[in-house]
Amino acid sequence: MAKTDHRPASLPTVQAGGGFGAASSGQGKVPPPAGAARMQSWFIDPGTGIRQRMPHPVPVNDDNEPTGHVRHLCPKKINANGGGTTACDTAAWLLPGETAPFCPKHGEKLQPPAERGQSAIVAKAAVERYGASLWPWTLPAAGGVADVALSLADTGVSTLAAAPVLAAGAFFVTKRTLTRRAVKRGRIEKGQRSGRRVWEIRRKAVDAAQYGAEAGLWATAFAATDAMALPGLLVWAAAMARWAIGCKRWWDAAEARRLRGVPAPVAVAQPEVEVAAAPDPVQLRAESTWATIIGCNGGPLAGTKLADFRRLPNCPIRASERTVLPNWTATVVAANPGTINMREQRPLLLGRIAAAYGCTYADVSFTADESDLGVAYLRVQPDNLLAEVKMWQGAGASDWKKGVSRIGRHDDGADIRYTWWTSTGAAHDLISGCTGSGKSELVAQLLLTSLHSDGLVLDWVGDPQGGQSYGLLKDAVDWFARDKTEITLMLLAALKEMLRRNDELAKNNIKTWRPTKDMPLLAITLDEVQSYIDDPVILDLVEKLVGQGRKCGIKMRLITQVPAAYNLGGSTYIKEQLKAGQTLIFRAMTDIAGRSAVEGDCPIDPVQLPARWGKHTCNAGETTAGLMFVQGLNARDVYGRSDYTGDDMAVWLADPTPGVFGPEAQLESGVLWGDRRERVKRLLAAGRADEDLLPGGKAVELIQAAAVAAATGTVVRLSQPAPEMPGTSRDVVLQAAQAAAGSDGVVTKKAIEQATKDMPDGTRNGALTDLVAAGKLRRIRNGVYEVPGGGRQEAPTASGAESAV
Repeated sequence: MAKTDHRPASLPTVQAGGGFGAASSGQGKVPPPAGAARMQSWFIDPGTGIRQRMPHPVPVNDDNEPTGHVRHLCPKKINANGGGTTACDTAAWLLPGETAPFCPKHGEKLQPPAERGQSAIVAKAAVERYGASLWPWTLPAAGGVADVALSLADTGVSTLAAAPVLAAGAFFVTKRTLTRRAVKRGRIEKGQRSGRRVWEIRRKAVDAAQYGAEAGLWATAFAATDAMALPGLLVWAAAMARWAIGCKRWWDAAEARRLRGVPAPVAVAQPEVEVAAAPDPVQLRAESTWATIIGCNGGPLAGTKLADFRRLPNCPIRASERTVLPNWTATVVAANPGTINMREQRPLLLGRIAAAYGCTYADVSFTADESDLGVAYLRVQPDNLLAEVKMWQGAGASDWKKGVSRIGRHDDGADIRYTWWTSTGAAHDLISGCTGSGKSELVAQLLLTSLHSDGLVLDWVGDPQGGQSYGLLKDAVDWFARDKTEITLMLLAALKEMLRRNDELAKNNIKTWRPTKDMPLLAITLDEVQSYIDDPVILDLVEKLVGQGRKCGIKMRLITQVPAAYNLGGSTYIKEQLKAGQTLIFRAMTDIAGRSAVEGDCPIDPVQLPARWGKHTCNAGETTAGLMFVQGLNARDVYGRSDYTGDDMAVWLADPTPGVFGPEAQLESGVLWGDRRERVKRLLAAGRADEDLLPGGKAVELIQAAAVAAATGTVVRLSQPAPEMPGTSRDVVLQAAQAAAGSDGVVTKKAIEQATKDMPDGTRNGALTDLVAAGKLRRIRNGVYEVPGGGRQEAPTASGAESAV
């Protein structure tokens, strides 16, 4: 049975006569293949610098040098006009490793040129390079062949006539040839008998006649002697000497033509010789991958190329026990300067680069040049140096004269700088990240740092989880609040201290606060803030402190998993004030968390960060805890990793020097600060109250309902919320929302604020939160609500909706 080969269908881009981006039969201009700048019929030889012409267009780069593409042809032979066969004109230029397509006319797979033997390659290269120098060798070869032929033929014909015959023949052939060539080029006219150029042709013809006559004389001598006898050998030796002397001028001219255009050799120092060595295979792979996947048409950064490539050091940890891949960096530039904004939002860029080079998302760094947005800097580090765990450097990692601490390092080795205060006051913090990303370890490092601040930083911490993540630190800080009520008291004491400091600075005509031991930086850390900031009182206190505390040295540090406004009490004001300081972003689990954490034009996506290090790093498979991104103060568009304080923090608590809450501050705070430690003891002894588990004491109602159901055998059902007393803030906000809502029941927060101008922002925000929880309002998106049952018939204005969004 005959076997049928099923060939795949040809690609839609195949065209006869030179498809796949390269023309082989001159059928118009064809776009170059991927990885080439253009197609042209000549190129510059990289080895000699000589321009070489080709019988068909070839792909070249921007320097007119040939690329690594190989021309594939259809092996099918077709009938040619006039008889015989010729090759099919379908061709394609492909990079090594690319799959060859099939000819659309014959279905044959395109084939690369046949491999030739080493001897044929050497011979062809020798002819191309030294062809002009080989022509004089035809004279002795022809003389030898003629002598042998005459000897074998034994015709008896005298060779005395060889000299005049060759002289006359050389004269007329040379004159005729040079005359026709000069007429064709327009140098002389047909039939011209005088002139400098005519005399030049005659002179060359006379020279040729002399050469012919001499060649005839030597031929006569060859014929008259026996090459195997002594006289014949002497004749041949004399002839070869004369031939070598006469051909020297030819060889000199041929060598000058061969070296024409080649720069003269220049003596260079040894380092320059090393640079001119063979190309780096890592660089070739990096540049070709970028050209064919990233910077090509349709790529994530089309129209760009790599420049200034250089290797980066590898991680030395266990280098002999694992496969070490090279790290490298390069500059990304536009092929046409000024056509690309490197800072433009490209959310998939880092992932595409990581996939192209076979590494993880955290191994790629892409940052735009702040002084030239048409240039960016790329680092690809499959052997990521951040995988090595670096221990915290202790008290020596801070410069308290400038209010700056080192908390880790970026992927290029530069320090991650954390700012405690600036020239205008305290610097707030917003720290976000999912569980296990390392944010609690960073906060522990910051608390340990402030405990060694030489009295310039005082720490208050609020954590509804009781300080489980902080260990010994909860007893080392000045105030640790472990529940919602104690956090409220702590914030109230901070508000009173803020007002006292305002009066103290104003009384002494001090415009700008500076940290001192009498008035240290008060750093308030609120962990898991989303679980209690919806309380109207806490929300109002936080808004006042983030807005006004900075000027008098009160620093707010809020920690949450999702840094969206709805996790900050629905207050965009709090988020704006915090992001004006510094934002420390760890790995996120959801797109909402990632988008809420970073700015829109930032190339970083926290969701894409891996939870484990890649297989080629020194800690393959280990957690990436501590991997983070910094925005705001000291911001960079690259990742870094915080240092690790270790499992035993007791070694850092041997000799702390934290700030002190002064006598005037204690007097102002009164029982709030003075009884804080006794309240903690009483709270621990009493245990947690059921009233604090759910808002409005709902947990107590459910427990009581469960007890009744257990006694009576009935079913537990949620009780209806108690009716509110008329005239409360929620009634006022609800009435304002109903009055301002359109026919579709939609109302903006701005419209509600305009209708309740006299109400404090914290009270209004708390009322909105309670109304949403009670189902009397529904939040469509941030700043836009829906009133169940509709509202008035007028629709909200477009400007109001846009400003609210």
